[in-house]
Amino acid sequence: MTTTSWKDRILAEIDSHTEELIDLASALIRTPSENPPGDCTAVAGVIKGYLDDQAIPSELHDAGNGRINVVAHHAAHEGGSASTGEAHHLVLSGHHDVVPIGDASRWSFPPFAGDIVDGYLRGRGASDMKAGLAGAIFAYALLARLGVPLAGDLSLASVADEEAGGPLGADWVLENGLLEGATAAIIAEPSERTHPTIGQKGSNWFRVTIEGRPGHGSLQPLHGTSANLLAARAIIALQKLWLMTPHPDADVVPLIEHSKIYAEEREGYAPGIGAVFEHVTINVGTVMGGSATNVVADRCVIEFDTRVPIGLSRAEVLERVREILEIEEIEATVEPLGFCSEPNFTLPSEPIVSTLVTTIQDLVGPDVETSGVLQWASSDARTFRSHGIPVLQYGPAELATIHGFDERVKVDNIILAAKTYALTALDYLGTTESTSA
Repeated sequence: MTTTSWKDRILAEIDSHTEELIDLASALIRTPSENPPGDCTAVAGVIKGYLDDQAIPSELHDAGNGRINVVAHHAAHEGGSASTGEAHHLVLSGHHDVVPIGDASRWSFPPFAGDIVDGYLRGRGASDMKAGLAGAIFAYALLARLGVPLAGDLSLASVADEEAGGPLGADWVLENGLLEGATAAIIAEPSERTHPTIGQKGSNWFRVTIEGRPGHGSLQPLHGTSANLLAARAIIALQKLWLMTPHPDADVVPLIEHSKIYAEEREGYAPGIGAVFEHVTINVGTVMGGSATNVVADRCVIEFDTRVPIGLSRAEVLERVREILEIEEIEATVEPLGFCSEPNFTLPSEPIVSTLVTTIQDLVGPDVETSGVLQWASSDARTFRSHGIPVLQYGPAELATIHGFDERVKVDNIILAAKTYALTALDYLGTTESTSA
């Protein structure tokens, strides 16, 4: 069969098995996997069970604390393993943990419903990212059971611990060599229907601890040194981080400019939101200071979430933090905290990016603008890039519902994503048969 013939057959198979795809997505949503606490034993079992039912080999990898990862490999040659030569090796990936549901009484339907109403699949994880993950799993299984003679290796990695930024998901899988030889990856993270995400800002959380000198509250400001007042000054002064100037390489500047326009025209935010791609953003997450109302605060601890644009580094931002505090004559301890990563991106010219973008265009029509964009959040993409693997994110989503109440996703977009994964894999890996029509 030619590549065109395989594409036609794959699309026909997906259209005739959409119920199977949606049932899988529903089953994943109905299986709670909130993080925290992060135990993914049950949902990993659902995934492996789906593959087992089709006699498709897969393995469960226990990274500890209930962080169960599912990995499967489909070798280009029977009995082979990960490619080591010129052949491509593509990974379809996603995370099966989700954020907590929050106050269940504020949902208008059961948080783990997994049902379909008015063309939407509903429940926690519908957009982030169990529907996309189901599409990736379904596409992987479909190519395997059809016996498509892929010229490169195809792997599946469904991982835990992403929502908490923990080390026992994608980090653990890659560091343990379970995706050895991978030349590209697609993560089924939520994205806009025609705009995959190909880069993200760095994540730079840190804690500032300020010591004061306690005393009786009735003697302030004449006696004692309030750590809370110093913290207030520090919070205001550190807003100057926004003024730092990034210096991105010339080849990424067009991507930044395009992403600014996209964010304002397509994301639904107010005009000017695109500036986040060129600035350090500063969120004062928590402030904890003092011991009692009538005691001058002896200590205050502030936790910040800053995001670093392409063209700056975490080290540069932290150096500027210490410099600002020194100028303000505020003695403080500054220490990294939690979820940290450098700015990272995959250029639009990478084969996996151009292949997936072309696939979307083929599926939705050439008159619809399709291109890769940046995001201001972080994901497992940073981990793949840190291992030298070009990666992009593309998945079905109702973006406004992510991490919120009443999360949902359009069924039509789930089907589109599954088709995109399958056809991108076909084109990127090629076949051992004729590669043209």
